[in-house]
Amino acid sequence: MLAGIHSSTPDPYFEDRRASTAYVHESAYVDAPCHVGEHTAILHFTHVMAHAIIGNHCLIGRNVSIASGVLLGDGVRVMNSSQLNSGVILENEVYCGPCVVFAENRHMRAQPNNISRVSPTLVRQGAQLGPNSTVASGATVGRYAFIEAGTIVDRNIPDFAIVYGNPLRLAGWRCTCGQTLKIAPSAQEPQEVQCSYCSRRYIRQSQWKILQLTQGDTALDSHSQFDSSVRTAQGQD
Repeated sequence: MLAGIHSSTPDPYFEDRRASTAYVHESAYVDAPCHVGEHTAILHFTHVMAHAIIGNHCLIGRNVSIASGVLLGDGVRVMNSSQLNSGVILENEVYCGPCVVFAENRHMRAQPNNISRVSPTLVRQGAQLGPNSTVASGATVGRYAFIEAGTIVDRNIPDFAIVYGNPLRLAGWRCTCGQTLKIAPSAQEPQEVQCSYCSRRYIRQSQWKILQLTQGDTALDSHSQFDSSVRTAQGQD
């Protein structure tokens, strides 16, 4: 048994799986049953609650709280003092900076615990969340989106977008490789642009939407639209 793993009452509907190559610091608590993938590291004073799933090659920093029902893909990085509440789904290669908070369900009361009403919060592949950012319950952050430090995410964020502040503002677009895309704001749509660093090609379909192209065909389309006047995450019932 890995150090730091503490058993509870067995759950016949959720099998406890801990990879032999995973590392759990002796001060961390990983409640059973949980899934912990290959070559994943869970560091000091972190608490992973039962029924959480953590993929392969993940790094969970110090003093992190991961609630029941959280799902992390492969290659995820969750830095120190972050809080992931029930319903959070992080796809592969997502980066959460220090002190990132995924907010509780907005319908939550002290009692009763309406766990069945939790709104899933989805962060798509390759997205980066800066330190001290807060993500509202029910929001979707698009693929390879970049959330600046201290941002309040209270609506859906499209793929490749750079957003910042409170209230939320769109600052531009960023390539998969991390390079900022140079798009003329006054140009008519659709507008095609090529990354100056890696030569990936994109097409800007509207003011709030950009798609990556592969040999002229649309490769990625999450259908997430950003509109500064609509708080989609908080408007769901």
